[in-house]
Amino acid sequence: MFQEQARTERYQTVKSLVECKLPKDAPVSPHVIKMMGYIDNLRRLDCPISQELATDIILQSLPSSYDQFVVNYNMNYLTKTLTELHGLLKTAEHDINKGTPNVLLVQRGKRFEKPGKDKDRGRAIQIVNMDKHVSSCKPKSGPADVDKCQYCKEPGHWKRNCKKYLEDSQEIEKMYETSS
Repeated sequence: MFQEQARTERYQTVKSLVECKLPKDAPVSPHVIKMMGYIDNLRRLDCPISQELATDIILQSLPSSYDQFVVNYNMNYLTKTLTELHGLLKTAEHDINKGTPNVLLVQRGKRFEKPGKDKDRGRAIQIVNMDKHVSSCKPKSGPADVDKCQYCKEPGHWKRNCKKYLEDSQEIEKMYETSS
């Protein structure tokens, strides 16, 4: 008799968990807490689900306004607990309700590769808040005559343009390649 009750309760809990959807303008915190309760109830009924599946079910229950968050989460935060996911969702909800546009920014950067292979340039994708990004995008002027290089301490140029720094870094790179 108790086994049949447990089966019925487990069925109702799974049904509630799968059908749970966050309405478009509803707060995310009570929704996630309710879903975490369903997940905990399944564990109590000897039917635990994995952390990854629980995360996927919660992310799937979000409306389309969270699509960018879901993409970003899947790319960067694969090992977060449900409590950490809850915190991230509260932060994302604040940004979504604030209405700040997010844009994907693709940057060129070095990929980490094993020594001996051809060095290739990869792409790093980063989400940038446009309000913060626009204010910091100011054209850079060249170094003033009083500016000193951080490497050789001579005035008139920056470290990235310093001939001595460039030569030294090329020598170090050659030494690393020959030692591998």
